[in-house]
Amino acid sequence: MAEKILYNKGKNISPVAFMFACPGQKEQAAGKVVAGATGKNLNLLLSVLAESENEKIRELFPSADRYDYLITNSSDTIHYPALDKTSLPSKSEYSDDANLNRLYRELDHTKYVIAFGAQAKEASKLVEYKYKLREVTPRPTFITSLPHLSLLALNQISEDVDGARIERGDKEATLKRIRVVAKMLTEYLEEII
Repeated sequence: MAEKILYNKGKNISPVAFMFACPGQKEQAAGKVVAGATGKNLNLLLSVLAESENEKIRELFPSADRYDYLITNSSDTIHYPALDKTSLPSKSEYSDDANLNRLYRELDHTKYVIAFGAQAKEASKLVEYKYKLREVTPRPTFITSLPHLSLLALNQISEDVDGARIERGDKEATLKRIRVVAKMLTEYLEEII
């Protein structure tokens, strides 16, 4: 049977939940979700959001510690190339009804679900559909337009928030890219809060 990493319940300090693709090798070693560089980048994103000029945004993100928030994955099964030749869950895995019911239960008391990456986006849409079918209100708002926070995905961002090119070898490159993600998220949240 495939090894799994369960979600992080958080400390109920915020109505925000985060969803990623699946646990990987770093998560397996740590025994918890969103470890390694992706976890560090989530903490960095939370730090940037905590400095927002918008008070409502700061209230949604009162801590820069990712484990203070609910964090889940589109699949709770561990994947990485040395284990099973892939680092991502298959569509049949994250769209399986039992998996969607798991996500539905985990996200039940959240107001905003922020999905990072394609698999989390697709799983979020399927869970959102489940909420609509069950006519549950209120239901979470799913934010699905953000890139994954892995370095591989972040490195696809080539310009900073001011439109300046992020140069190769720039020691602040990751922070600049995280600020772009924070701006994307802030703009979306400002429309709905």
